[in-house]
Order: sequence, then structure tokens, then C-alpha cells
Amino acid sequence: MIARYAGGESGARAAAHSGSVVVVVDAFRASTTIAVLVSKGARVVPFASVEEAGSAATDFRIGERGSAKVAGFDFGNSPTEILGSEIPPGSTVALSTTNGTRIVEAAGGAKAILTGAFVNAGVIAEDLAGGDEAVVIGCGWEGRRASEDEAAAGAILHRLRSRGAELDGRARRVVEEYLSRPLRALHNNSAARRLKRLGYEEDLAFCLAEDTVPVVPRLVGDAFVG
Repeated sequence: MIARYAGGESGARAAAHSGSVVVVVDAFRASTTIAVLVSKGARVVPFASVEEAGSAATDFRIGERGSAKVAGFDFGNSPTEILGSEIPPGSTVALSTTNGTRIVEAAGGAKAILTGAFVNAGVIAEDLAGGDEAVVIGCGWEGRRASEDEAAAGAILHRLRSRGAELDGRARRVVEEYLSRPLRALHNNSAARRLKRLGYEEDLAFCLAEDTVPVVPRLVGDAFVG
């Protein structure tokens, strides 16, 4: 199989138009949060806008803007908070985030849309291995590159390469950066500092732990399910 790397909305749209499977990577924190929700048996409906999520007929509403919880929602986009919450299996959850859900929307029409992060890198690679073409999308932050998303994409692509996938040039570069950059450096990047200021330091360690939430969130209809 061939595995590629691309970034942001334009990368997601191009991957969808090419007929590829798309993996949306927002390590801090949407892809990690979706993995936790799916592991709890929830259906996760992504919304690009807060207004749509707020008016959705769902059991719970989860959202952030600028990493802070959306006022009036049940939870912020905090995987550790959600892990300890009482969200029953079978619940339907509306999710809207600054970057991740917007990139999911941009990938609309793709052959399949998955979400990946450090916490499920191994099972995502296992699921993709042997397919035709996959594009791993680093979401970034408000149109800019995000080192944590590129590193998590590198974790997935590294595992894919070990399963025989052929990587394009950009994919090889993010793998090499992933292998050479200590993950502890991501504890102090701009996204990490923003989360610390808002009191979400516990989320950082959780989001950077590899292969701890072994689920493959896949968009089926309007919701991510396991």
C-alpha cells in the first residue's frame, strides 16, 4: 500500500478527492477524545461549528474553542475528564473543536475517514495495512503546523512502514522527525503551554502515551464509531 502525509484543510480535501482513506490526526486533543469516547461505546457526531453542535439532538455536547470549554456544553475537549465521566455505552455525543472537527468536515467524501493519535497509532496502522492508499492528515492549529500532530502522524506512518507500506517523501520526513524528536519536547510546545494555562496539564501525558486506547474510530454515516 501507499501512505502519504498532508496537512490541514487543503490536504484533507485533496486526499478526499483522490479517493484515499483519510486519517485525521489532532493529538491535542480531538482525535484522542474521540478515541476515548468510542472506547466507552459512544457515537461521536462531529460538527465544525459550535452552533450546530449546540442545537444537535444528542445526549451530550462536548466542545472547545481556543482549548477552553464551550459555555453551556457538558464537557470540554478533555480526554481525561471524559474518561472519568459517566457517559453510558450507546450515547450519542456532539463534538465541536477548533481544528479537528473542521478537518473532518474538509475530508467529506473520502473513501473512509478515521481519527488517529498517539493513543491508537498501532491499531490504526494495523487497520490500514494491506489497503490501497491512505493519507494521514496533521490538523495543525488554526491553519498553522502543529508539532504534536506531525509527531502523532509519524507514529502511525512508522508503524505502517514496518507493515510494508510505501511512504511518500513528506511521510518519510514526519517519520524521521517522530523518531528523532523526544516526545518530552512536546510537553513544552505552544499547544502544551496553552493547555497548561487552562488547567489541562493532565491531558498532556494522556495524549502523548502511545497505544493506550486501542480503538479505530471510523465515520459511519454522521458519527464516529468503533
